[in-house]
Parts: sequence; C-alpha cells; structure tokens
Amino acid sequence: MSRKVMSLKNLVRPEIHNLPIINIPESIPSTIRLNANEVPTSPWTSLDHYIPNRYPPVRPDSLIKPISELLEVEEDQLLISRGSTEAIDIIIRTFCNPNKDEIMICPPTFDMYEFFAISNSIQTHEIPLKKAENFKVDIQRLIESMQGSTKIIFLASPNNPTGNSLTKDEIVLLLEEVNNRAIVVIDEAYIEFSPIDSIASEIENYNNLIILRTLSKAFSLAGLRCGAMIASSDCINFLKRIISPFCFATPVINLIRQAIESNNANDAKKQIQFIATERARIMKDLIEISCVKNVWQSDGNFLLTEFKDLDKISTLLQKVGIIIGCPKHKELENCARVTISNEQQNNKFLEELKKLT
Repeated sequence: MSRKVMSLKNLVRPEIHNLPIINIPESIPSTIRLNANEVPTSPWTSLDHYIPNRYPPVRPDSLIKPISELLEVEEDQLLISRGSTEAIDIIIRTFCNPNKDEIMICPPTFDMYEFFAISNSIQTHEIPLKKAENFKVDIQRLIESMQGSTKIIFLASPNNPTGNSLTKDEIVLLLEEVNNRAIVVIDEAYIEFSPIDSIASEIENYNNLIILRTLSKAFSLAGLRCGAMIASSDCINFLKRIISPFCFATPVINLIRQAIESNNANDAKKQIQFIATERARIMKDLIEISCVKNVWQSDGNFLLTEFKDLDKISTLLQKVGIIIGCPKHKELENCARVTISNEQQNNKFLEELKKLT
C-alpha cells in the first residue's frame, strides 16, 4: 500500500517550514564575483588548481549525478552529507522538537543516534536487542512501544556492531504500521556486504522513509567523509533547509568525483567479495580457538565475537599491535567487534589469538 501521498508537514518542526533553502548560483569562470567578500587572489600558488581563495559550492551538487547513479536512485531523492554522522544530526534537527519529542533505537547499535539526540535535547526510547535472541529486532514490539512523542525510529541494517540485517518485509511492515506517525530511518552503511538488497526501491511508496548510505565502507573513502540521505523529493527539500552551506571543501569534492568516475566499480565489487569470503573463513577459524566463546553471523565487514575474558585478550593483543573494537553495552559483556582486514592482517590476528590460548 502506497503512503506517498502522506504529507510530511505534521512531522517537520514548525520552525523549519518557513526556512529557505539556501541557493547561491555557481559562477562561471568569466564572472566577476563581488558578492561573497572573497579575496580576489591567493598567495598559495601551490594550491592554485584548487582556487583556495574562492568558497566551494553551497552544496556539492556536482556529486549528485555520479552518486545517484552509483546508488541507483533518482537525483531528486538524494542529499549528500559529511558522512552518516552529519546526516543523523540533520534528520533529528529537522523533525524533532527539543525537550518534547523522542527517537527510538534498538541498542546495541550505532552510538551516534543517541549522541545527536542528547546534543539536541531529544529523549531516547530504547528497545534493547537480546543476546539470547541473537540480537534480532522485534518489529512488532517496536510498533507496540511507540508513544505519541516518538518522532524518528533509527534502525541499522546491517546493524553495527551485531551484524544482523532486517528483511524487506520487516521494514515494510514497520512503515505500514507507523504510517504518518513517525519517520523511519534505515541506516545502510554496510549494505554492500549484505546478501539483502537496499530498501531504496520503497522510497516511491513511503514519504516517511529515509535511508542512510556512505562511501566510507565498501567504497573505501572513509577519509573523505561522504554520506548520503535517500528519501522522497518532498523529504529531501525539508532536509535541505537544515544542512549547512559550503560544508564540503573544493578538494574533497574533486577527490570524491574522481574516485567515483575512475571506473573502479569492479575493483570495489572484488573487494566486497573478498571481505565476504574472509569473513566466513575467519568465523570458522575463530570458533575453533579456545579463548573464543561465540561468534555471530554477520552481514557487515566485521564479526561480533564473544571471548572468555575480553579484557585479558584485548590487552595482550594491544601489546602486539592489534586493536579490536570493544563496544560498551550490558548485552555485549566480553564481546568485541573484529573488523575484516586484508589476508595478512587477518592471519596475524588469528595467529596471535592461538598463542594466547
């Protein structure tokens, strides 16, 4: 059932309705720019190819076409951000009224949802995942736990740090039941490593669906901090009112465009397949090591691993130059998130673990 006709106005903060979308026309090379208080020349001659004395575009619109093609969405359904972290902040500030509304999350999950809720004076309503249930999201419980103040539901698929994914049917069920009561944000930062497809095909059907994507993981561009919000064009137009202007430096825009247009898509696919293969190999090997208690199946580029004594293992690994992620949550006692790296580093990690048993 399509909810495309649903108006977002009742979900958007009243203060945002009349905020203008900042648009400043980009200048052509022959334009005399007397509008932005820029210095006309740059003393940094080695940086002349970046034109450092001129401001970058208001938004990195030159990236819209290549990124929309990369993510297989329409151009008017895309808004580019400085990583998913900025996107989370923008979404919360667009829809949540401070000291009134709340977000819902299912911890253990990406801690930036709660971080930006707190920093924006928004309450967090937690529906915890259980180790005994293999960290599976209970969609029905989520729906039944919604309150009148619930404005946004954040779900990561695959989830970080547990690695499990939501099915399309589960997400659609949530969207149908939530309807016009709240925004549903599906964080697909690790979707390329998952056998489950993106939910982006449902953007046309649900005006209250926002999808987060990133170039940091599968596309190996973490240092450039490029993320994206995918949503209906109506929703994107509201989000544009909040996003900071001039936030992408010109060299970063150029580097991202060069990376996307370098036709290295096949190399990225090979790397994704390599990580999937290594993930299966490492999981199999970890289970056989005596200091390991459990390893969960993962759709991300990491494995949630339970050790018999994490503090001891983590300390000893650090002494040989190996760092593993140790998320803090009561359901993750003695659990670490282990990133899948290259074959040499993966083997070194396994060898050192075997020495510690």
